[in-house]
Amino acid sequence: MAGNLFETVKQSITVREAAEMYGIEVRRNGMACCPFHDDKNPSMKLNEEYFYCFGCGATGDVIDFTARLYNLFPKEAAEKLAQDFGLAYDSQAPPRHYVRQKTEAQKFKEDRDHAFRVLADYFHLLRKWETEYSPKTPEEHPHPRFMEAIQKKDYVGYLLDFFLEDAPDEQRLWIAEHQSEIANLERRVKIMADKPTNRERLQEITAGIEQGIKELFESEKYMRYLSVMSKFHRYSVNNTMLIYMQRPDATLVAGFNKWKNQFERHVKKGEHGITIIAPTPYKKKIEEMKRDPDTHAPILDADGKAVMEEKEIEIPMFRPVRVFDVSQTDGKPLPELASSLSGTVPHYEAFLEALRRSTPVPIEFETMAENMDGYFSSEQQRIAIREGMSEVQTVSAAVHETAHSKLHDPKKYEAEPTWKIVMVSEGGIKQDFRLDFATEAEAEQVAAEEDWRYVDENQFEWRLEVEEDLTAVKQAAKNRNTEEVEAESISYAVCQYFGIQTGENSFGYIASWSKGKKLKELRASLETINKTSCELINDIERHYKEICKERGIDLTAKQEPKQVDIPQEALFLLDDATYLHIQPCDTGWDYTLYDKETMEELDGGQLDAPELSRSASVQQICTGLDMDSPSIREVPLSMVETLQDAACQQMQEQVSQQAEDSVNTPTQLPDAQKQSLDEYPMPDSEVSVSDMQEYGYLYDGMLPVTRERALELDAAGLTVYVLHEDNTESMVFDPQEIMDHGGLFGVDREEWEKSPQFHEKVMERQEHQQEREQAFLSQNRDCFAIYQVSRDDPQNVRFMNLDWLQSHNLSVNRNSYDLIYTAPLNSSGSTMEQLETLYEQFNLQKPVDFHSPSMSVSDIVAIKQDGKVSCHYCDSVGFTQISGFLPENPLKNAEMAVEDDYGMIDGIINNGAKEPTVAELEQQARSGQPISLMDLAEAVHREERDRKKSVVNQLKSQPKAEHKKTAQKKSAEREI
Repeated sequence: MAGNLFETVKQSITVREAAEMYGIEVRRNGMACCPFHDDKNPSMKLNEEYFYCFGCGATGDVIDFTARLYNLFPKEAAEKLAQDFGLAYDSQAPPRHYVRQKTEAQKFKEDRDHAFRVLADYFHLLRKWETEYSPKTPEEHPHPRFMEAIQKKDYVGYLLDFFLEDAPDEQRLWIAEHQSEIANLERRVKIMADKPTNRERLQEITAGIEQGIKELFESEKYMRYLSVMSKFHRYSVNNTMLIYMQRPDATLVAGFNKWKNQFERHVKKGEHGITIIAPTPYKKKIEEMKRDPDTHAPILDADGKAVMEEKEIEIPMFRPVRVFDVSQTDGKPLPELASSLSGTVPHYEAFLEALRRSTPVPIEFETMAENMDGYFSSEQQRIAIREGMSEVQTVSAAVHETAHSKLHDPKKYEAEPTWKIVMVSEGGIKQDFRLDFATEAEAEQVAAEEDWRYVDENQFEWRLEVEEDLTAVKQAAKNRNTEEVEAESISYAVCQYFGIQTGENSFGYIASWSKGKKLKELRASLETINKTSCELINDIERHYKEICKERGIDLTAKQEPKQVDIPQEALFLLDDATYLHIQPCDTGWDYTLYDKETMEELDGGQLDAPELSRSASVQQICTGLDMDSPSIREVPLSMVETLQDAACQQMQEQVSQQAEDSVNTPTQLPDAQKQSLDEYPMPDSEVSVSDMQEYGYLYDGMLPVTRERALELDAAGLTVYVLHEDNTESMVFDPQEIMDHGGLFGVDREEWEKSPQFHEKVMERQEHQQEREQAFLSQNRDCFAIYQVSRDDPQNVRFMNLDWLQSHNLSVNRNSYDLIYTAPLNSSGSTMEQLETLYEQFNLQKPVDFHSPSMSVSDIVAIKQDGKVSCHYCDSVGFTQISGFLPENPLKNAEMAVEDDYGMIDGIINNGAKEPTVAELEQQARSGQPISLMDLAEAVHREERDRKKSVVNQLKSQPKAEHKKTAQKKSAEREI
């Protein structure tokens, strides 16, 4: 009975349904206040199959939830659920899927919700048709969908109000009379909704922009970009406006020496600097009253006079300095998120002409710097595109600049100048006093009437001055970030619509112009992006069809692929020091580097870019190897054979030496890499608590993280702290603080243990069952492991005692269990004493990284004491030892876990294909066929090993050494 009862309940009732039935308010996102501890804010997540509380760690399925809520045994909880939800189950019937019996009220609620949903979907569809299919001119014949929307929208709106406000009896009657109409309407809405319009296609494309950029943010490429960009100073609003007025196209700005010393670039000869205002504070000594640090009251001497003290203060002052934009410099390239595009566009000339006709200003081609693809000139009202780019890059740049010409023409945003009154101190500090004066004279008159003067505590005099307010100019035009994000998003959307792939360039470009990972510029401009993209697509499509008709281009015919020259194998000499051997392969280009003097093989690999020409591939390989503009000279290909023979000879000598050395250090199973038990999930595996203590921070309630991990955790909503070497910390309020700090960071231990990221790390252990079990079995110390029945166990033996299993002819099978937790035994005593201690611990004081149900009937505890492993079944009363659950020989188990051939269980790993001999490989090379140097090295190693005495025999012949138990290192890695 119990088996069918448990199955019926779990298949029919979700955890969320049970929680709502028993009076717990569940939010739409599945979060609720935990009833198992004093929870003021929702911290429990309710899924269909299980629940988990991020506050107290409570977790389990629907039966666990009910049992814990009403303090019941699992069987009692299952029976209560079946009774409360009206479930029928048969103790004698075979397991099957049970359907809950619905009440009349539940059936009516489902019917009403279904009818309301169908009407709401139809209402939204009518509203969309009314907008999209409305006639553009009075003479245009109305579209049938527009007429349907006009005729039925109001009536459907009335029905929606009817379902929200009228009595249930009337609603039940209406549903009964209109069943067939609702079904027909549902089918029609589904059919019409499956046909996306151009606007809907664009919305899907723009949604893909954000996803593509988020993936880029998580890449190593973005981290390298951030590390360099963090060196650039962030200028104030006033300095930003000064830079914009002097050089509107400026992107990255730094001083002359900073370009030279930190970025290895130099300012070009003849370039004029950009003048900004830089702080040059000076220090001044003043006398002031000495005050009590607690009460801040003046301290008096014996005569009752205030005690004076000398204090040094910093007075802010400013002076003009010159900086330079990156376009004014040469030298080492800066990292870029955007990549150059390659490839062709079908009917390129026709498509480009259609784009010309769709652009409000002329498009021209000219020579320009390689770091610029094009620009839009507001003064000349034209678009310029760089010559010599690929067809895809050219189209992408042209659409980008077209978007600028449509949306960001400064002449459309000319603002009226305004004036303001500011308060100015002798130290150079300014603060706004009054704003929005139409003329300078008006502002000066008001300032004279105020006749305002003020002397602060530092004896600095403040006065009023009049100056032009640049805020209006700044607000009239969009900031540069928003403009570039809009233009490139439109370029991506238009190109994607026409099947031109530009994501590799567009995602990086948009990310570099966004001020943060939240992409607020992109989200704020989505409507503008969609609208402009739709207009541009319609114009291009119309002109493209006209041009193809004029030129006799058949758009339905398949394009013949362009004939390209077959790439050839070649050998190049780089910088007169390194040979580069390159040859075509299936995925692109295969290359190998050799040293010219020693003929030693230095490096090699594959370039997955079959579309690149041979010369472009050589340049790409050199760039990837950090070779800055090397001299490249082609040499006779016959030299390759000499290089390969020399490299093979050197490889043979090295491998022979390694084989000779390896005889003195025989090993059986791969035991060099220590395996460890489950460890506390640190927020950052790259840094440990001991590293933090060596750094100088000693508080044990803080866990250390590196800069990259701190950025991730800060973005995820955790509180991040900057750790200082004087054992102090400060809270991070802005990601820039993380980029500016050069040391360690930290997160609070308690907050980390309550976070979803901590739970994810704990649950990741379930993906490494085999490695963790091997780590347990291979330990040199006393330890334990806890197993629980898998949630998808077909036998459903969870919470069943051994007597029940035996009565149903069921055995305890390792395949039905998950390894949940491993740890060392910290106390002494017999096996049974250890088991009782563990039962109490995992029910009353569970470890913070144990996120599974408490120890209960059907759990298995494996104990390893004095090198022997025993397994114990948690029964109704106490524990019962069982056999056959785990192998008795851990060494054999380790070999079986990784050995390919079970006929080779001999204490040595024999995996791998049967490799050819050295003689066979040499004969293959002499015949002109390519061979792998790694295959040759392995063949030499194998033959050298066979010449020596068997490692196993050597071990048997040696006297047995006395082994001492050694503590496992905390930093030890698990063997895979």
